[in-house]
Amino acid sequence: MDAKFALEFLLGNKASLLAKHIKLLKAVDETKSITKAAEIVGVSYKNGWDALNLINNASKKPLIVRTQGTKKNSGSELTPYAHKLIRAYDAISHAGETFLSKILIKEFKDMEYRPEMYGAIAEITEESLLSLEKIGMKLSARNQLSVEITDVQTGAVNSQITAKLAGGEILCATVTVESEKNLELKVGKDVLFLFKAPSVIIAKGSSEKLKLSTANQIKGTISEVKIGAVNAEICLGTSSHQNITAIITRESATAMALGVGDEVTAIIEPSEIIIGA
Repeated sequence: MDAKFALEFLLGNKASLLAKHIKLLKAVDETKSITKAAEIVGVSYKNGWDALNLINNASKKPLIVRTQGTKKNSGSELTPYAHKLIRAYDAISHAGETFLSKILIKEFKDMEYRPEMYGAIAEITEESLLSLEKIGMKLSARNQLSVEITDVQTGAVNSQITAKLAGGEILCATVTVESEKNLELKVGKDVLFLFKAPSVIIAKGSSEKLKLSTANQIKGTISEVKIGAVNAEICLGTSSHQNITAIITRESATAMALGVGDEVTAIIEPSEIIIGA
């Protein structure tokens, strides 16, 4: 038995963001053209334009902007907000489909050998319900990066999990072998790397000159600086359109003269990363 997870993002009272819109937005991001995007997804230019115009107007922030001219063949590109919506949609859809698949495998696995059960609804266990309820849990870790596993090195006690962000940046995490097995961590699997803001070190200047023991160094541009009485909160955006938040001392932020637009490097120890799968 198969299951499909149909996700709908409500954009106010007038429109909803559906899978077909996500597919169209991705095509625009790839081609920089609404005309070519419509061809890729198999709809007419008018239908494609109408669909994009509907969600663009209903969204609280613009999703698509023109890059040149006003003709239908002029360039179009996605806004940072559109990239965030796509990431959120894909992440939630993947989580929903994965969860449904696990329920079906667990609850209906004996139907193949028990024909009399076909057509019947197996009872969903309390364990499955608890797993579903946990999806809505809030996490204290401010930083949650979507990554794809590229390498798994299993040791006697710990395993090193290497993954890449959409922008190509490489991150390594250290987990126990037991966690690796329980989470079924394999090359090609999409997971979340989670870490708390105080565990992030901020370095300003050329990263090539930094000699550090950790390979986890992500370049980014500061988008926000909040200076408190004791600590400072530094937010930066990466090339993969993901955000990293760091909590450092007020003195450090002042000494480095950190400001919006500065190019910095975020440094995270592998042992500080928690993996969510």
